[in-house]
Amino acid sequence: MTAVAADNRMVRDGLALSAGAAFTSVAGLLGWVISARLVPTAEVGLTAAFTSGFLLVSGVTQVSLGPAVLRWLPRAGGRSGALLLRTYAVVMAGAVLGSLVFLAFPSGRQAAAAVPGWGAPLFVVVTLAWAVLQFQDPVLTGLDRAGAVLVKNLGFGIGRIGVLLLAASLGALGILLSWAVPTILAVLGATVVVVTASRRRDRTLPGGVLPDRREVVGLLGPTYLASIGQSLMYYLVPLIVTARFGPAPGAVFFVVWTAVNAVDVAATGFVNSLVVRIAGEPHRAKELAKLAGNRLVVLFGPMIVVGALLAHPLLTIFGSDYAELGSTALVLVLIAFAPRLLILLAVGVFQADGRGVPVAAFQLAGAAVMLPVAALLPTGSLAPIAVGFLVVQLAVAAVAAVTLRQRLARQESAA
Repeated sequence: MTAVAADNRMVRDGLALSAGAAFTSVAGLLGWVISARLVPTAEVGLTAAFTSGFLLVSGVTQVSLGPAVLRWLPRAGGRSGALLLRTYAVVMAGAVLGSLVFLAFPSGRQAAAAVPGWGAPLFVVVTLAWAVLQFQDPVLTGLDRAGAVLVKNLGFGIGRIGVLLLAASLGALGILLSWAVPTILAVLGATVVVVTASRRRDRTLPGGVLPDRREVVGLLGPTYLASIGQSLMYYLVPLIVTARFGPAPGAVFFVVWTAVNAVDVAATGFVNSLVVRIAGEPHRAKELAKLAGNRLVVLFGPMIVVGALLAHPLLTIFGSDYAELGSTALVLVLIAFAPRLLILLAVGVFQADGRGVPVAAFQLAGAAVMLPVAALLPTGSLAPIAVGFLVVQLAVAAVAAVTLRQRLARQESAA
């Protein structure tokens, strides 16, 4: 494959990953629209606590193996099956243990209260399934099956809306089943593709290189801290807001925060294709990073502008109280995502290098600010929380720009 063809494939894979992530997020937002219309706001707030909880636990307990396999799989060759067997075992064990620990805390008991009697076992099952589902995205990407990620996410999104419409009369339980059922089905379908692709690689490719203990610790240690920071920022902050502001404002903030998380996931999906390419061709890092950066601006710049301009009417879809309480916050967090694109690009380059410390520093900075902001600011308005998000993204982006430029300049001078 020529360099041009490989670059075009990177862009196509990035578009497929972004489209899949975006569709999942849009389906998620549409699900909350339906929930807001059919279920009382306070009850939606309770299910939001359940959802934030399993998203938090599944993210924290993956020990950053998802980003790591993007670097390891391109180099594993005919030993891909052995690598995946070990990493899947860690992800699944962590999800089960993490969910049990979470349920022992007050936030966990509050989340389980969304479905009296069945909340705790349902939480464990959904957390396990969601952890595996999210891990399969980077696995499929590393196996050169980015198109399967798009199909999987399309199926999940359509399935979630379908189950919600059928089960809305069950209230909170119906909302939670709309997460559980399509997640489990998507996991089963993706597992077939992963097993087939990894066996083919094991048969056709020469034995590759598996990470040694030093690389595992050196990459996973810092990036695990980064993943914890990321999960805390996106999934614990809504729990804090719900606990301090009440279920109704908590539901509004959850929708606003879900919107920025959706853009983040979509952009990260595109960057993942960059990680795979740089891991395989480290000598072209500057060229590939420039190409990916340009595409990120073209893809997400218009989305940010349109979203900010239409924040109020978009939130009106959920209800007038959502627009009244959340429109200013939505504008601010979308503006904050412009500098975040640069942060994600830098994270991708350093992740492909196997350098976990810069990745951890960039990601932990957000949580270090957002958690105190959510916990300490007055409860009269959601806007100050969004201001905090904007300030930290601008500060971290400034540092990321300097660090990334230095890294790429070193490669150029070495060449």
